[in-house]
Amino acid sequence: MASSSIPFLNHDDDKAESDLEISDQELGARRKRRCHRREWRRLYSIGHVVLLLLASWGLISLCLEIAQRITSQQWLFGSATPDPYHPETLEPGRNSCHCGNTIKEALSLGCVFDTMATAWLPPYCRDEKLTAEFDRSGPGLDGQWSYFADKAGTVPLSTAEMARLGETEGSFWASRDWHIVHCLFYWQKYIRMRETGVVMEQRFDTIHHVKHCSRLIRNPVPDHFFLIEVPVRMNSSMDDE
Repeated sequence: MASSSIPFLNHDDDKAESDLEISDQELGARRKRRCHRREWRRLYSIGHVVLLLLASWGLISLCLEIAQRITSQQWLFGSATPDPYHPETLEPGRNSCHCGNTIKEALSLGCVFDTMATAWLPPYCRDEKLTAEFDRSGPGLDGQWSYFADKAGTVPLSTAEMARLGETEGSFWASRDWHIVHCLFYWQKYIRMRETGVVMEQRFDTIHHVKHCSRLIRNPVPDHFFLIEVPVRMNSSMDDE
C-alpha cells in the first residue's frame, strides 16, 4: 500500500526568504540614503549659487562705487571747464588773487587797485563793471564815496593815495554806510561769478566776512555815516582776521 507523505519545508528555503526580506529592507534604506544625499547635494548647489550671486553683486557694486568716485574726482580736479566756485579746478596762477608785495610788482602782474575790494587785484579777480557801479553808489556828487586818512574824517584821501597804502599794509577810514554797500556788492559779485567767471578773493570768500557783514546790517545805529577803519591789501588771497 502506497503511503502518502507531506513534504517538509527546507530550512534553506526559510533562510532564503529571510535574506530576501532583509535585502528588501536594506534596499529601501539605501534608497532613502541616496534620496537624502541627492537632496543635500541639491541644497548645497543652491546655496553655492546664492553665495556666488551675492559675491558677484558685491563685486559689481564695489566696481561701480570705485568708478563713480574716479569720475567724480576727474570732474572735480580735471574738469575741462574751470569753475570759479571751486578754485581747485582752476589752472595754477588763476586760483590766487595775489599781486606781489609792491606796487611795482603789482603793475608788472597786470594788477589794478580796486576800490570795492580795497586791494590790488589781477584782471581775473576783478568784476570791473560791478566796481564801476559801486563807485557810483555813494552819497556824494555823482555817487562818489568819501575816504579819509583819519578817524575824525578831517583828511580826505584820493583813490591813488588809498592805493599806495597797500605797500605798507596801511588803512583808511570810510563810513558805515560804505561798509554795508560793500557787503551788498560783494554778494552780487559772488552770484555774478556764474556769468563772469571772476575769481572771488579768499579775503572775502569766508564765513568770517559774511558774519562781519551780517553784524553791520542787522545792528543799525542812528548815525549811518560814522567812520570805520578799512585795511588795504596787496595780497587778497588771505583772510582779514
